[in-house]
Amino acid sequence: MIEPWIIITSISLAFSIPVLLSSYYTVILFVSSLRYPRILSTVDPPGESLSLVSILIAAYNEKFVIGRTLDTIKSLDYPARKIQVIIADDSTDDTTNVIDKKVEELNSSGIVTLVSRRNNREGFKSGALNHAAPLLRGEYVLLLDADSTVTPGSLSRGLAAFRLDPRIAFVSFRVGHYNREQNLITRLFALSQDQGDTITKMGSYALDAPYSFQGGFTLISLAILKEVGFWTNDSIVDDADLSCRIYSAGWRGVYLSDVKVFGEDPSSLEVWKKQAARVAQGWTKCARSNWRKIIGSRKLSPWRRGALLLFLLGPFSALSWIVVTFVSALGLVLGFSAPANSIFSSPVYVIIVTLPLVFFFLSGAYALYVQKIMTVKNLLLLPLISYTTSCMTTAICIGFLQGIRGRPGFFFRTPKSGLESSEGSRQYFRDVQHDRIAVAEAVLAILAIGIGLIVLTEGVWVLFLSLAGFGVLTLKSMNLSRRVGAHSQQKG
Repeated sequence: MIEPWIIITSISLAFSIPVLLSSYYTVILFVSSLRYPRILSTVDPPGESLSLVSILIAAYNEKFVIGRTLDTIKSLDYPARKIQVIIADDSTDDTTNVIDKKVEELNSSGIVTLVSRRNNREGFKSGALNHAAPLLRGEYVLLLDADSTVTPGSLSRGLAAFRLDPRIAFVSFRVGHYNREQNLITRLFALSQDQGDTITKMGSYALDAPYSFQGGFTLISLAILKEVGFWTNDSIVDDADLSCRIYSAGWRGVYLSDVKVFGEDPSSLEVWKKQAARVAQGWTKCARSNWRKIIGSRKLSPWRRGALLLFLLGPFSALSWIVVTFVSALGLVLGFSAPANSIFSSPVYVIIVTLPLVFFFLSGAYALYVQKIMTVKNLLLLPLISYTTSCMTTAICIGFLQGIRGRPGFFFRTPKSGLESSEGSRQYFRDVQHDRIAVAEAVLAILAIGIGLIVLTEGVWVLFLSLAGFGVLTLKSMNLSRRVGAHSQQKG
């Protein structure tokens, strides 16, 4: 008969191995990012033969940001006669009036601008983009979100990059953050994006590996868009889904680290968690829908197929952490496993699991160095990234489970309040509150703290710190004191 501790160890290792593969692939990407070709910053802009470029913007109730986004288009160092703007507008509020006014201004400046509207939200953002697609006339399409603000040279620099390799289907730009200094959460979110761009995009490009572009920061060939069938209507992460199909068709992307398109970062953990859950669900559903296409693609080498699946299944790490820690802890609490048999008592396992964290912090510092913002203030934020990662574990896990089941999900639109947040914009987004995920968060957090204290009596310190840290940080992230105080005031 198999000993219970062997079963517990086997389950823990089975859930750990895929995450370790993903973690160490991230280490490889970080090392590769150090070889990112600096020549990309010196590519000459296109000459006299200029292509017609369509700028496609998806908007849904974006009245605080869409006007500024459309205004910056006029600052592009590209001839107005060579620009076409298409706004895929699903708005149901005053955003329509803002857009109509800006459309008149753009048309008056010589930039042909059209609006695509429909009477439903079928397919959410992807559906709106597909509805607007027949209006596209440019050889290339610059994809922007309603809050994406371009810099003057972004379009010309992006077009020049297409000359680097005939396999290039899209050019992605570094995500800039125009509200980076709004509060601690925006600073942390900006740092996490900086780190992601540096590891995933710089590293992937240097390694010629697949990665996902971000829909509001990308220039793409219209011919390739047509070849892969535009956007999938039931996708809630249109960018990852489209990237996956482009790579499976044998194309690749190029990343311009020193060319930024600016966007607005979430200013609260509630919003950030919802966004993370949506991305986790969308990536996992994308893997579920496309894994046969990825594995069967003759235009992807075997290691690139594996790399693409590792990327899409990244949210599995949240489920893995919960299973490994709770199974190991319950094994100890219920007497199925002795402390000495716990994998968390093994120095080898602990070292293998924690080593990628060293490179995680190094990559964060390198991301700051690349952007020339390596200050003491920013470096001190790096340990807090672990806080946000821990407190989002439950939300990401739920998103992963919904995605693996093929649930279509709901397209959570990240609230945007504009460069100068006002009382009106804060009131506008006051309905963004905790949902059912909060119940799961609270239950798991309290359970983790309780079990962790029992584990502590068994002397397994690493497991105790892991459980207690998760529980305390999750409860802290839920702003319970503020919410209890608000509830008390309402009752009073």
